[in-house]
Order: sequence, then C-alpha cells, then structure tokens
Amino acid sequence: DELRHADMVAERILQLGGIPILSPSEWLEKSNCGYATPDDPHVLEILRQNIEGEQCAISVYKKIMDITKDKDEITYQLALQIMADEVEHEEDLEALKEDLDIMKKSKEK
Repeated sequence: DELRHADMVAERILQLGGIPILSPSEWLEKSNCGYATPDDPHVLEILRQNIEGEQCAISVYKKIMDITKDKDEITYQLALQIMADEVEHEEDLEALKEDLDIMKKSKEK
C-alpha cells in the first residue's frame, strides 16, 4: 500500500504543477515521519515501531486534510483515502500485537 500511496501523491503533485521527489534517499530526508531502523529484532519491538510509523502517517494526512478542507477537494479526498488505509494498517498491527501479548501471557502460565 505504501508504494501505491506514494504513486497517488506523486500523481497529485504533478497535477498541481509540482515535481515529486523521485529519489528514495530524498524521501527519507524529507519525510515527516522518518524511518526507524529496528535496533531490537524482537517481534513486539518491530510491531511497536511499525505502529508508531502508522500513527505518524495518520497525523500527517490529518494535517493535510485540515489544510486542504474547503480549499482543494481533490487533495482533501486523496489524503482522506490514504489516511483511511493508514488507520486500517494501524488497527491490523494493534490486533496482531494484542494477539501476541495474549499468546505470551498464556505461555507464561
């Protein structure tokens, strides 16, 4: 989904007459959320980092929606669509984390 989102955003930037960033190294440099390389290979830690990434993305798209509301309906709808996907991703990751927590607790008994 993330590459699809990047393609959607790049297409909108072109429609608005801008030039999208095409270099992955620049994506990281200009990113609102950055990318945290996992420093702990434990599954729960990786999940936690991914959940934080989704929460950051949700926040960014919410800001875009706030800025474009009643000013640029196309960009607003694009941000809304992507934000909905990010919320779904976060919910999926949270559910997975909860399942792993339950499994861990039942194993400890």
